[in-house]
Amino acid sequence: RGARISGRPAAEPQCARQAPPRGGPFPVAMAIPMHMRADRAILQRQKQEFAHECIVGAQMDMFKVEQKAVWENRSGAVIRGNKVKSKAANMEVQHKASLQERRRNLAEKLSAEQKAYEKEMVDREETPQQRMDKMAVRAYELKKRREDERKSIVQEKLYQQWRAGIDDLRTMDSRIVELKTVADRDYQLDEKAAVKAEERAHDEFYDQLWHEGYLAKIEREEREKALKGERNEQQKRTLAVQLQMKQSKVDEENVQEADEVHEMKKLWKAQEDEEKDAVSRERILARQERAKADEFMAIQMAQREEEEHMEKAFDKNFINNVLSRELKMSEAEEAQKTQAKKKAVEFTEALKIEIARKAESEEVLIKLQAEESERQWAKRYAGWEKEELARRSLMEEVYNDRAEQVEHKARMRDNLKDEQERERGMAEAEVRRLEGIEGERMEGEALVHKRHQEELFRQMDFHQVQRHRQLQQHAIEQRQSAIAEEKIRRAVASETKKAHGIMQEVQQKRAEKSTTGRGPVAPWDR
Repeated sequence: RGARISGRPAAEPQCARQAPPRGGPFPVAMAIPMHMRADRAILQRQKQEFAHECIVGAQMDMFKVEQKAVWENRSGAVIRGNKVKSKAANMEVQHKASLQERRRNLAEKLSAEQKAYEKEMVDREETPQQRMDKMAVRAYELKKRREDERKSIVQEKLYQQWRAGIDDLRTMDSRIVELKTVADRDYQLDEKAAVKAEERAHDEFYDQLWHEGYLAKIEREEREKALKGERNEQQKRTLAVQLQMKQSKVDEENVQEADEVHEMKKLWKAQEDEEKDAVSRERILARQERAKADEFMAIQMAQREEEEHMEKAFDKNFINNVLSRELKMSEAEEAQKTQAKKKAVEFTEALKIEIARKAESEEVLIKLQAEESERQWAKRYAGWEKEELARRSLMEEVYNDRAEQVEHKARMRDNLKDEQERERGMAEAEVRRLEGIEGERMEGEALVHKRHQEELFRQMDFHQVQRHRQLQQHAIEQRQSAIAEEKIRRAVASETKKAHGIMQEVQQKRAEKSTTGRGPVAPWDR
């Protein structure tokens, strides 16, 4: 396999290169027959070892060739993988470079678009003057539209007022309304008559259908009555047969029941006899069992009395032993108490002798007592000093904490004062600002008042001019009133003509309806 993979021929086996000579390693000895030679086993073993070495050498050569082929294949795979990785790395570097280039181009485009948008926003931004002009144009348009709407409404109301003020037109309007009302009433009457006729036709049609259904129902009932009679006759015959069968069955059951009653009486009598025999047997067995139980109870009572007697004897012996042991223990305790009292008395006497020997005089005893009291007072003084030191340290801690609290409160008080001062300054600034605004407002009101006075003076100066203009306006209004009267006359004539046309049209329609004489028609006849 290694030779096939690597592409080179396999190496020649070592046994083929180093084959022994034809005569063998011992050509002279080979002339002797094999079964007569003394070293036959050695020669056989040498042959086997030589063959084994040849096979092992061939296998080693094949293994080396295979490992070399595997190494070459792996090296080729590693080289190809490295080439692929290098190519992928180069492609990734190129992709990143192109991506960076695209990002840079996009950033440049974005910045250019942002600058263009900013410039466009700056160009499109309206100046205060443009906004004022636009608002003035808009206000003029709205005012003009409002005035036009008001004029149209005024003209319409004036026309209505003018029309309502002319008697002939009002009379004509009332006649037109009357004719329209009559026409609408005629139309409603015709429509109502058509509806009634349609309902009548529907009623007739459904009455005919009901009559036909009624006749069919009567015929069906007659057929059903005949069928019912036949079924009743058939059912009667069936019931008669069933009653006959039932009676025969009842007779058979009565006979069978009588036989069963007779048999049951016999069985009951035999069972009663058996029960009486069983009761007598049970009584005899009960007497025997009771006798056995009495014997067993007597034996148990004797055993129980014997056990109680033995238990009482055991308890009596146990109590006597306990009492004797307690008596011995109490006597030993009394002896120990007397011995202890004796020893205590001896110890007290010895102690008195020792104390009398040590305290030769009263002064030595007083001195010992004084030393002992000094030692006690020294211990007490040491405890009191420790308590005093602890008390002082506690007071110092309390004073320090109190000082810190006082300082903290002072700081808080200072902070509150500073905050109040700051708020006072802000309030004063706000008051000054409001006072300034109020002063500006008062100055503006004074300026407006002054302008209003000037406008009044100007109006008083132009009063005479306005009087002259009023006279001219009066003359113009008289001429316009004459023209308006002529227009009114013409409008009245046109409205009269229009009203006559409407009345003629309504009358003509009524005449056509009356001459036609067409009545209501059913839906299925239309």
